[in-house]
Amino acid sequence: MTKRFLFSGIVQGLGFRPTAQRLALEKGLTGRIKNTGGGTELILCGEKQALDETVGCLASIFDIKSFSEEITDESYDDFRITHSKNDSALPFITPDLATCEECEKELFDKNNRRYRHPFISCINCGVRYSVIRRLPYDRENITMDAFNLCGKCEKEYTSVQDRRCHAQTIACNDCGPRLNMPIEKACEILKSGGVLALKNTGGYHLACRADCREAVLEIRSIKGREKKPFAVMFRNLEQIGEYCKISDTEKELLLSPARPIVLLEKLRDFDESVCGRSEYIGAFLPSDPVQLLILNDVSPLIMTSANISGEPIITDDDEIRKFGVPVLSHDREILTPLDDSVVFVSSGRLRFIRRARGYVPLAIKIDKKAKCDTLLTGGDLKSSFAYHSGEYVFLSQHFGDLEDEKAFKAYRDNIRRFANLHSFKTERVCTDAHPNYISANFLKADKKIYHHEAHCASVIAEHSLKGEVLCFAFDGTGYGEDGNIWGSEVFIYDGKSFDRIRHLDYVTMPASDEISRDCRLALSVYTGGNKIIDSAVKAGVNTVKSSSMGRLFDAVAGLLGVCAYNSFEGEGAQLLEAFAKRAQGAFEFELSWSPKDIIRQAQKATESHGKNEIALGFHLLIADLIINTAREKNIRQVALSGGTFLNRIITERVISVLEAEGFEVYTNELVPCGDGGLALGQAYIAATED
Repeated sequence: MTKRFLFSGIVQGLGFRPTAQRLALEKGLTGRIKNTGGGTELILCGEKQALDETVGCLASIFDIKSFSEEITDESYDDFRITHSKNDSALPFITPDLATCEECEKELFDKNNRRYRHPFISCINCGVRYSVIRRLPYDRENITMDAFNLCGKCEKEYTSVQDRRCHAQTIACNDCGPRLNMPIEKACEILKSGGVLALKNTGGYHLACRADCREAVLEIRSIKGREKKPFAVMFRNLEQIGEYCKISDTEKELLLSPARPIVLLEKLRDFDESVCGRSEYIGAFLPSDPVQLLILNDVSPLIMTSANISGEPIITDDDEIRKFGVPVLSHDREILTPLDDSVVFVSSGRLRFIRRARGYVPLAIKIDKKAKCDTLLTGGDLKSSFAYHSGEYVFLSQHFGDLEDEKAFKAYRDNIRRFANLHSFKTERVCTDAHPNYISANFLKADKKIYHHEAHCASVIAEHSLKGEVLCFAFDGTGYGEDGNIWGSEVFIYDGKSFDRIRHLDYVTMPASDEISRDCRLALSVYTGGNKIIDSAVKAGVNTVKSSSMGRLFDAVAGLLGVCAYNSFEGEGAQLLEAFAKRAQGAFEFELSWSPKDIIRQAQKATESHGKNEIALGFHLLIADLIINTAREKNIRQVALSGGTFLNRIITERVISVLEAEGFEVYTNELVPCGDGGLALGQAYIAATED
């Protein structure tokens, strides 16, 4: 019997072909296997039972599905991996994968020929998305084509039983990329208290010892990053455990091939220059051989993206030297800039803050098909775009704020690269409805989608929700259907459209970015007393009506003296949550959807309660507004999205109370609940309304 099998999904870059070859030879089968533009084609000749067992084993190992057909006009005397071809099938590209355990052992084995090889990899690990020029995923189509294999690597590459058989990133100390300085010298720079620029898989990082305050402050000066916490890279789980609480789920994330930054509760702190007043440490483990070698010698380290805050991560070798610090570089080209992904665990669920290295460009399957290749441009803050093709939404990495010229250029460039790499045609463009968004105006839009509806739809899309859904979209700002600025929206979704049923009362405020930065200014919007703002509001000059939840958080933070000015987005809200977590009790607010009334209650509370108790009471009030609305509407499916739901106190209380009462509460778990998840919601709405 001869059968052709077509495998789709993530099958390229994971050693699928050599695994298939080994299994086929073990079963005495002949045939051919090759990558295509959209997957892998396998032809097997032999007994039916052996064919079925081989394909079943492949499907189990790689968790994929196949389509098969019996053919009669082909037969083979042996089994070979043949040259790949491109085609029109939907492509799935593997993310960059952290160094596997086997390669790590070889890296530190003095008797192994790849001992301390800074680019060690195999079929199970190494760079993928950041180095691929075109499909199929073969060596001539990635940046490793610049390095000719030595005889020993060539033998491994062509040996069926070798772990590096057809490993496209294969190399060794004799034939691979080169560092511009010895690892030992880089470690000495760090040990002596210096700052080092380090070229990693998706771009440059700035590194220094986490216990060296002067070096940490130097990095803050270089980046223009005043207070925002830095992530810390540790040598291993044991070292993380000295500083942080770690659950089993968090351990799995830290050790996963994506190697994200995981926000962990502090047990022990560094100097305030590292994590500021945050209750958490953004901890992560080495993901590539260079990091492994350095962290084995000196750790823990600050390991932060090399860029000016707000700009994209630097990949250019010349640009990094402008920072004036020693540079550990190499001669393997990076084609796609990738920041580290940032996640946390809440109510046992994975939550994304930033979805990038290790997860991009993994596609998300939804139950809405796109009629044509559709570009979703996302939003301007925490920007990311997506393409919807068939049942799959392919999301880009994070690019930051598009008001920054370099961020916008990286965003545009990567739309072109993403489309070319996946062979998307951009037959339709859907954007946010905001008339002034950069992401909504650089291309002609076929459809405009409202911001908060997209937030809600992203949750519905992730979980394939059917029937009525009660949706809460709480954040800082978004353009609403009535032309006002929304941010505390409650919708009922009936499977076709969103019906807005509730929101915080509108408050007139200045139409300026400063209102989102200055917490005392935000407070004066609700209390009055600022002559400039009062005059502008009275005259209706450059003002907007807003139902923003984010500005209410800022106002309460300003009122309690928790934060006077947001040095980074959401600082006031994060500090307010930190104060609330330290409370021994809570001031009991009366339920109200009036921001001015809430502020009046908080002001009154300051006469008899401490700031911690008022902060906790405010959090419980917001949670109870959601809980009471759910009880009132009695719609059993509840969706939570928008940046406010990064807040653990509110989200965990809502989930705990409502699920105990039989509600099903859903949050974003595959994309950020902030604006980084907008493109997924845009894709769902656009396909629903087709």
